[in-house]
Amino acid sequence: MTDAVATAAPAAPAMTPFRRALIMAPVLISTTLFVLNQTNIVVALPHMQGSFSATTDQIAWVITSYIVAMTIMTASAGWLSNRFGRKTVFVCSVAGFGLASLLCANAPTLETEVLFRLLQGFAGGPILPVTQAIMLDAYPKEKAGTALGIWGVGITIGPVLGPILGGYITDEYSWPWVFYFNVPFAALLVAGIILFVPSTRKGQPRPFDWFGFAALSIALTAFQVVLARGELHDWFASTEIIVETAVALLALYVLVVHTATARHPFLDPHIFRDRNVVLGLIFIFCWALTVNSPLVLLSLRLQTVDGMPVSLVGLLMSPRGLGGILTMSLIGRVLARVNPKYVIVFGFGMIAAASWIMSLWPPHASTWEVSLAGFILGIGVASAYVSLTVIAFSTIASTLRVEAVSFYSLILNMGSGVGIAAAIIVVSQGMQANHEILSHNITVFNDLLREHALPHFWNYSGRRGLAAVDREVGLQAATIAFNFAFHIISVMALAIIPFVAFLQRSKAKGK
Repeated sequence: MTDAVATAAPAAPAMTPFRRALIMAPVLISTTLFVLNQTNIVVALPHMQGSFSATTDQIAWVITSYIVAMTIMTASAGWLSNRFGRKTVFVCSVAGFGLASLLCANAPTLETEVLFRLLQGFAGGPILPVTQAIMLDAYPKEKAGTALGIWGVGITIGPVLGPILGGYITDEYSWPWVFYFNVPFAALLVAGIILFVPSTRKGQPRPFDWFGFAALSIALTAFQVVLARGELHDWFASTEIIVETAVALLALYVLVVHTATARHPFLDPHIFRDRNVVLGLIFIFCWALTVNSPLVLLSLRLQTVDGMPVSLVGLLMSPRGLGGILTMSLIGRVLARVNPKYVIVFGFGMIAAASWIMSLWPPHASTWEVSLAGFILGIGVASAYVSLTVIAFSTIASTLRVEAVSFYSLILNMGSGVGIAAAIIVVSQGMQANHEILSHNITVFNDLLREHALPHFWNYSGRRGLAAVDREVGLQAATIAFNFAFHIISVMALAIIPFVAFLQRSKAKGK
């Protein structure tokens, strides 16, 4: 007994509020910085395109390469944490992200920029799952909602600040400073992580499954390329897209079979034996479908239909962040008293309500309408995400938590990509179809379009008048297309609600 006590590992320091705050600081700032970098670079792309003399198709690889690398490494975070320790992975990710940002800012050619963005995605991929796991471990299980609510502030602020900050930095300085911005923060964060974030035990070491990793990497890469290039090549009318889709499906099939039969698979099959985790993966995919697509559509609509400048669009997106932050600050207390399943229903209901409001807008929506819909959407996004994540990981063993969180984040990213691609398809095809239908009614035989009833600048006898009519038809066609897309998202969010009943609330207490 004495020997056992003598050789036992020292007890971890008590988790006091002050110590928890020291842990939370680098965790939240690194999460915000990483998420912010997913959106701020979009504003700088036109400037980068000019610097590199690149086409639209070529400059898109700056985004695509980053997403592919980030997604692959997100799925690898679990194995890396088990092999090297969570704190080591966290430090290396933040340090590598800062170094890659410095390289991106000094890239001399488009090819090197894409390569450095690839490195940046590889370095930053583990940040979200690792920080989420750290926050869950810093709180007792019954306060998981509080932990995720605090962690969620970072992922809520990032997308809102990204376009605003990216636009300001690019306009006032130049696009390399969007990357330089990350470097001092990364250096400070590395010091904070080393000083304050506790080390965790390494998991049971298992051999690295190169075959499974290769299958997963090929599947994810092909899938992301299809999403990135599908719209450009008219989707399955293109041989390239068909081949890439076939490669993705084949690699996915190989991965599933290999995971089920291999002795030491890359993805631990034990995480799929937990009912809540499996259902959580399905729900988070559906959540991502209905959450990120309205954000992209809203930005496109405000710029194309309403003709708002990018700076104003960024400001009008901030109420969503305000609604999310407000909800994140209260969600922990709510989940301590209310069944998380009811909060999930409320969250998806608010998402549906916000999308429904957007589906009713005329060609020129008021700033009040946009702000209100964004605020409601932010409440719904935060409510559904936190409560869903609490249930999904309420029954999983702590030793599998990082790996489960990693795959959870991977599925979330895939759902976002599918949702955005599908929404853009609906809008682009809807605009073409609506323009054709509306144009059939623009004839001299339409009593509503007699010359005396037309605005003075519409005149069928001149080119300017015809151009004005065509612009108005295009405006109305785009409005109908966007409204229809928002209507579909609203219906999808409502359709998910009945399936919440299948989720199982954990009765366990403690860590």
